[in-house]
Amino acid sequence: MILPGKHIKLSNSVLNLGAILLENLNGKQTVSLLWEKIRMKHEIKSFERFTLGLDLLYILELIDYNSDGIIVRNRK
Repeated sequence: MILPGKHIKLSNSVLNLGAILLENLNGKQTVSLLWEKIRMKHEIKSFERFTLGLDLLYILELIDYNSDGIIVRNRK
């Protein structure tokens, strides 16, 4: 489910969700603003999958969540 493979298409993988999220994360944004921005994309499908993509990016230290409720992209 995380990576595409023989039985999982790239468009259904969480890795693809992370790429879409990173592509649309410009500057500082709230979770709800990012959700409103990309919720109509076919690959997202649901808020649950959206949060799975955010979780993956956070675990990989590609994004950071501030105490103010702001998501920022890490530039390491």
